[in-house]
Amino acid sequence: MTPASEQDVSTTPDRISCDEALELLTRASLPELMQRADERRRAMHGDQTYFVHSLNINPTNRCENECELCAFWRDPDATDAYTVTLEAAEQRLRKAAASGLTDLHIVGGLAPEIDIDYYEQCFRTAKSILPTVCIQGLTAVEIHYLAERSGLPVSDVLGRLQSAGLDALPGGGAEIFASSIRAQICPNKISGDTWLDIHAAAHVLGMPTNATMLFGHIESPADQIDHMDRLRRLQDRTGGFAAFIPLPFHPGGTRIDITHGPSGYEIARTVALARLFLDNIPHIRVLANYVDRKLLEVLTAGGVDDLGGTSQEERIARAAGAPDDHRFVSVDDMFTFVRRLGLTPRLVNSVYVSVDTNTAPPDAPCAPLPTDTTDPGLVQALKKAADGARLTATDAVRLHDSAPFQQLGVLAQAACARHVPGDAATYVVDRIISLTNVCTAGCRFCAFHVAPGAERAFALSRAEVVDTVKEAITAGATQILIQGGLNPDLDLAFYEALLREVKAQGDICVHSLSPAEIADLAAREGISVRDTLVRLQAAGLDSLPGGGAEILVDDVRQRVSPDKLDSDGWLNVMRTAQELGLRTTATMVYGLGETTAQRVEHLMKIRALQDQTGGFTAFIPWSFQPTHTAMPLEPQTGVDYLRMVALARLVLDNIDHVQAGWVTEGPDLAQLALFFGADDFGGVLMEELVVSAAGADYSVTRDDVVALITRTGLRPVQRTTQYEVIADA
Repeated sequence: MTPASEQDVSTTPDRISCDEALELLTRASLPELMQRADERRRAMHGDQTYFVHSLNINPTNRCENECELCAFWRDPDATDAYTVTLEAAEQRLRKAAASGLTDLHIVGGLAPEIDIDYYEQCFRTAKSILPTVCIQGLTAVEIHYLAERSGLPVSDVLGRLQSAGLDALPGGGAEIFASSIRAQICPNKISGDTWLDIHAAAHVLGMPTNATMLFGHIESPADQIDHMDRLRRLQDRTGGFAAFIPLPFHPGGTRIDITHGPSGYEIARTVALARLFLDNIPHIRVLANYVDRKLLEVLTAGGVDDLGGTSQEERIARAAGAPDDHRFVSVDDMFTFVRRLGLTPRLVNSVYVSVDTNTAPPDAPCAPLPTDTTDPGLVQALKKAADGARLTATDAVRLHDSAPFQQLGVLAQAACARHVPGDAATYVVDRIISLTNVCTAGCRFCAFHVAPGAERAFALSRAEVVDTVKEAITAGATQILIQGGLNPDLDLAFYEALLREVKAQGDICVHSLSPAEIADLAAREGISVRDTLVRLQAAGLDSLPGGGAEILVDDVRQRVSPDKLDSDGWLNVMRTAQELGLRTTATMVYGLGETTAQRVEHLMKIRALQDQTGGFTAFIPWSFQPTHTAMPLEPQTGVDYLRMVALARLVLDNIDHVQAGWVTEGPDLAQLALFFGADDFGGVLMEELVVSAAGADYSVTRDDVVALITRTGLRPVQRTTQYEVIADA
């Protein structure tokens, strides 16, 4: 058989060339690339989003190939090496018989006792127990191994397995086709051309297959394009690929000397490029258990139409460190996830035959994704944003509700460049100290606070805070953020003494005490906010964080935090602090059930105060984290977050910096935000307790942040609280 990579490729006038694909992958604006991919995905599938409900059986983790990239295989004598007997496999199948499965996925290692007879019997048993289930099994690597051991041609092996019940081949074992890469990561595995030839043989038999690419290890962008080009060439010949699955490399447990797999930015670019370049492969699938949920939400708007699906008993991705909480455990969970994105879920099998969708939650919302750019008011708002003109509240509402978020990203990226020219992305080395969880405000959205006298109440002593500050300074921190609740046992004198002791430890900026805490201290002392701030400033307070803003609309505040200061009170504390020379940040917690108009009203109030004082250094949007709170609202999606970042950049034309919120959104989304209007990654040495109490438990180190910024092509720059450069990488 002639190697598939040597076949002529058919061309169409608008087909992207390899050179053009490489340019798009490495240089195109991320929002533009995602928008183009989303348009192509919608032209092919509309809002249909596919997934399967599958059981995984991995017959053995023993493997003669011993690939460097694989965390799954074990030596035959390893204590955790295993082989699933046919009897054990049958028991698993019978146990799953009532689970409503669409698919059975069978792949494993290369072990002598797992031969063609084993698989034939396994497939026949599966079909007898689960007659309607699609069996997708055996990678090209396994097929080649069975052919060699049995002395049969590949086509005969495929024919026998097909007769036994095999319906489709998965795409595993492709890795990267370039021989120089395979020699380093999987030297004992079949070549890329052999992999392609085996899939071509399956296509001749009418057996659909999938194609994969394991990326984000030692390959180059050119290697990725070469890999996809070979797939496209084979698809031109046979039309047998049903889906392309880009697999982000997880380095955990592998023997490749790599610390980090591909970041969210790299995953989003690769996925979008694949949708545009692989114009002849129907589906782009991202396996849900390989990526963070927030990132997965964004990828559905960047070329992905297939989310893989549920995966019972999946072992291979988990062996490489894919977090268990990425998995979808039920069909209803997947339906809800897809519908929340405004998309239509489609339960199918691996060959895209539809399955009854009666298990969909009947009342789940399915709002259309904003795509209409023909409204004259929206067209005008988009033009004003492109020209850098000041937006009205009406403009902002139209942009939020009707403009594709990718288009907002393009405009916000340009606006960001006007405020912060160059290729720098900044970060601050800081430490958050949660002083107390006692709070009399009792906000419904807060999972951190407890009432005075509660069993799990705590308040750190001044000595404990000082010890933490010393540790932070030793670790290189330049900023301390002391936060807590409205604790009646901690008075102004306590804070004055605390600030003096903190400042005595070294050169550290005290960026602490939210407006709510300032107002509470003033009220309890019976003095003005101004006098309170003067005393705290004299004791060492350098700047104020923007916490407690939530939504600066009193109708919302009365519903979610009726005992906290109102919107005018928050703005008054900030105005007073700025008049005293204290710089501050501004925040917004969105997703509290507010309307678009109320979100915009919040932004307009921040902008108006900045017009008066110029005292805000940065704006930070956060999404509400509902877990463990008294407000069981739906969490906001990754798409919502990037939309809010972009809108904030466009509306807040008088605030230079927009900060990415990795604490609530995760590092992948924070990284993407740097291309949707944000220019700052925030703090990196954080001991964060407030947000994590509500279920968002992300963490990053200084090295992580530098790597995340560097991998986007931007330049990491360490800054002070006031955005002065400390170290330029």
